[in-house]
Amino acid sequence: MIIGLPVVLNYALFSWQAPGVNADENAWLGFFANYVGLISAVCIALYQQHIQRKKDKEDELVQKKKEEDRLKRDNRSYIVLHDFNSNLRLKNVKTHENSRIIETEGYRKLVDSLNTMTGASDAFNTSFLKLSHYGNPEVILDCRVFLQTKTSEGNLGNFKVDIGVFEKGIEIFIPTVPINAHVGDTVEIIEVKVEYSTLSNEKVHYIHSLPEKKDICKIINDGQEEVLYEFQLDESSWIYPNKLQRD
Repeated sequence: MIIGLPVVLNYALFSWQAPGVNADENAWLGFFANYVGLISAVCIALYQQHIQRKKDKEDELVQKKKEEDRLKRDNRSYIVLHDFNSNLRLKNVKTHENSRIIETEGYRKLVDSLNTMTGASDAFNTSFLKLSHYGNPEVILDCRVFLQTKTSEGNLGNFKVDIGVFEKGIEIFIPTVPINAHVGDTVEIIEVKVEYSTLSNEKVHYIHSLPEKKDICKIINDGQEEVLYEFQLDESSWIYPNKLQRD
């Protein structure tokens, strides 16, 4: 329609000599050239505007993605894990007032056996995992711990602990006693896997593998894994002053 407009003007005004209309071929050619130039300029301006709007939208999406990534990083929490030996009730161990022992089935069985045999279980030691978390958020959500253990008799034990909401500042103590352990058995931790969700709804998997001597922390999003950190574990001995000792 726009291209055909000069033709209509030509036959309506220039070719048909209406009263008061003066024009010749040169005027028509000049008008047509100016008209085509105007249309070309408008098309170029519209195309440039389209390209700029597309670029602005892409830049906006990039900035939005960066802001989402920043919020996710700011709302990440990281698990810190230690294993050690202590008496069954953590007697004389200084902890946060809201710290707690998870009473697993194997732990309850061991306590009941010792109470039946000796009348008291406080004097006996067992192995624990101590978990705490650090980061800006006050909590992590849907926290679950999967343990693989082996007793001195060669019995394998796999069990899961549901922690749920895990507050910052407290310590979670998980006895590593499997259900098939007996009094006097020593328990070897093979692997610990902790799964939890951050406040920004990121899924985090933390793996503490003793056979591979490796700690790995991963983010799981839409089935894709992103390794946050991975490092080798070295053999070490440490002492908790006035509290606990591990050989």
